Amino acid sequence: MRSASHAAHRKNRAPSSSLKGLLCSTVAAAFVVGATLASAQFGDRTTSSLDQNATPRVLPIHSAFPFHLSSVDGNKLAITWTPAPEHYLYRHRFAFSAGGHTLPFTLPDGLAMEDEFFGAIEAYFDAVITEIDLSSARALPAASSLNIRFQGCAAWGFCYPPQTVDIPLQELFD
Repeated sequence: MRSASHAAHRKNRAPSSSLKGLLCSTVAAAFVVGATLASAQFGDRTTSSLDQNATPRVLPIHSAFPFHLSSVDGNKLAITWTPAPEHYLYRHRFAFSAGGHTLPFTLPDGLAMEDEFFGAIEAYFDAVITEIDLSSARALPAASSLNIRFQGCAAWGFCYPPQTVDIPLQELFD
């Protein structure tokens, strides 16, 4: 009797075991189909360099385009810009004035390139020095300022707004 009961019990367990196997197979198949559909819908999401903390970030303007002033002689001022890596300055966006008068300045040739915002331009990715002739500014009132205007972009596509910096002439002539 015992063996008959054991056989009957095993016989009753067999369908249950099959049912579990079928259920597991169905769940696994559903998972594979779901993953395949998700991949088709969202594309193959391999980890890109941007997903690995290499997301470009906008630097503060003083870090993106730092500059310093130096006197060339009594009437000329040199301004040296040193763009951050992967940043550039637009040649055509430099302007200098004092007391409402445009001041003459010199710049070396830049790198000719096609810019997504301005088209054909010249850019400075490396340090660039401009010399500004201040001789006409000497006659201006002491409260006048040198107005410096420039603009640049990050090579990955962020364009900084035009920048204006005012420096009191008194600081330059003392």
